[in-house]
Order: sequence, then C-alpha cells, then structure tokens
Amino acid sequence: MKNQVDFRDGANLFLNEEIEREFEFGKGYAYGTEVSLEKDFGKLSGWIAYTLAFVKRGGFPGIMDGRYFSPRYDRRNDIKVVATYKFNRRWTASATWVYGSGDLAWLPGGRALFQDIKGGSIDPVTPIYGDRNTFRLPAYHRGDISVIYYMFPKWGESNLSLSIYNVYDRRNPYFLTLETEFKTVKQGEVEVKIPEKINARQVSLFPILPSITWNFNF
Repeated sequence: MKNQVDFRDGANLFLNEEIEREFEFGKGYAYGTEVSLEKDFGKLSGWIAYTLAFVKRGGFPGIMDGRYFSPRYDRRNDIKVVATYKFNRRWTASATWVYGSGDLAWLPGGRALFQDIKGGSIDPVTPIYGDRNTFRLPAYHRGDISVIYYMFPKWGESNLSLSIYNVYDRRNPYFLTLETEFKTVKQGEVEVKIPEKINARQVSLFPILPSITWNFNF
C-alpha cells in the first residue's frame, strides 16, 4: 500500500486551522489467509469462516522515526459460524457466533504532573506516549439466535421473527477511558491530593437485546 495517511506524533488537532500540516504520508502492507466451509442442502445448513490477517504501516517520517507499526484495525483472528435449521415450511431457527481479536489501542505509558509554585494539589496533565498501538483490547465475541415463523397470506409473503442479540450478554469493549485515582496526603498543615495511579476503564455497548420483527412483502 502506498500513500497511506496518518497524523504525526504530537499532532495538534484542537482548533487547528492548518490541520493539513499534521498529516504524514507513508506506506504499508497486509497479508493473510481465509478459509471457509459451507453446507447448503438439507434441513441443517450453514457455514464456518476463518481469517488470519496481518497489517503493518511504516515509512512515516514523523511517526516512530519511520519504523513499522500495527494500525488499530490490525485484527489478527476473525471467526464466523452460522447455522440454520428448517423444521418445516413454517418454522426455522438460526444461530450465529462471531469472534475477533481485540482492536489495538495507543495508551500513554505515563503522565506529566503539574503543581502550582505555591503548592497545593498535584494534577496529571500531559500524557506521555511511546510506540503506537502496543496494547490490544480484549477479544470481541458474541452469539445471536433467532426463530422465524413463516406465514403465507394470499396477498404476499410474511414472517414473524423473534431474535436475541448477544444472547450470553458478553460485554465487549468499545473503547477505554483513563481515570486518575487520587490520595490525600498532608504537606505541613495542608492536605493535598496527589495522583496515586491511573486506571483504564472499559466502556461497552449493546448488552443482550431481544427483539420481535414482522416482515412482509406485497
């Protein structure tokens, strides 16, 4: 891949009227393999697919001195399993399971601290970043199931579907937030707050979600 675009290290994106000066241009490559197995006959049908992939980017003068790194979307393993069982002309059930290696994240290795010259609380201000995307989030996986009842009205086609998304309520990571934990100490006669540690908190979306859908064509 040529002419890849990314923001340089230390880019200033906030209220920047010349944002184009923050871009760097480089190159990259990707390789991997995909295999799949499908059954499309009989009452039980479905397919299984697996992807193994590697992605690298590099050659950016202002990013890690041109060294190669893995972008956020470098997902190593990806698995999909889909099965459908047709009981009769009216009833069909299906199940899906997906798995993917967690996304990469660029987290700071530390933070610079600030304290007013007069003393007082110590606040973490500037994050200190090292190499890009060295932390991988937990893997993403979930299971979905559905039951479909087909109706055959005179005016068209119709079916009623009961579905459950994320049936085992997997709390997959959407992104991480960093929260500072403080402790109170005494400096002379004054109590001040100083940062003790920084915790990464996972934010998740879409827990178990049931739904009923009526589909019709006419």
